[in-house]
Amino acid sequence: MVFCGAKEELVEQLSPKTAESAPEPATSNERTDSEQREASAIRQDVWSVPTLRLLSASRNVKLAFCSDITHLRAYLATYSARTIKQQAVGGIDSAAGTRILAIANLINLHRPTSAFSAQGLNRTLSGAVEAAHDTRSKLVFVECTEPITSVAEEWTPAQGDEPGNDPPPLISVWDEEVSILNVTTKSFGAGERGWVGRTVKLRTIAARWCSFSTVDER
Repeated sequence: MVFCGAKEELVEQLSPKTAESAPEPATSNERTDSEQREASAIRQDVWSVPTLRLLSASRNVKLAFCSDITHLRAYLATYSARTIKQQAVGGIDSAAGTRILAIANLINLHRPTSAFSAQGLNRTLSGAVEAAHDTRSKLVFVECTEPITSVAEEWTPAQGDEPGNDPPPLISVWDEEVSILNVTTKSFGAGERGWVGRTVKLRTIAARWCSFSTVDER
């Protein structure tokens, strides 16, 4: 599994999920002391398991962190060579099951860079596909980013707006549009988007390499 970001970012994303696992009171909006202690115990039990350490020490699971695009592309470019070497010295046995190459938050890694475009994403995706093909791995992309607004600018209600003036609807990250080519200009401020020419949805870019599936929430 390749996580696009630092280890601290992964822990931060897991934290809200842990908090949500605490039981909710049945008849009151305020928790009793016993309920608070129980919720705290659940969180402590979850975090007492050294998950990252177990993944790091596991023989069949390897967890890697790539904090920038250059690091990710370099990791994918050398992935097949490392995997073949591991097999030669008695590492992962492909006959034991299907090898999986999972990449989390690839889109989010590209977002703050000039490579947040069809050109930049296709270059990274092609490297991932090549790495999976050379090692006969099943390639999986997972994006943990929250839904975004349908416009680039942040919505703020104007003074005197009527109550019916609702904010723009949220859309899937994969339905966001990006430019065809890399945008190299740095003249726009944070959150602003200048002219980028023709655009295409992220879903269309990814569909060139893979198919989409919905994971059932349990």
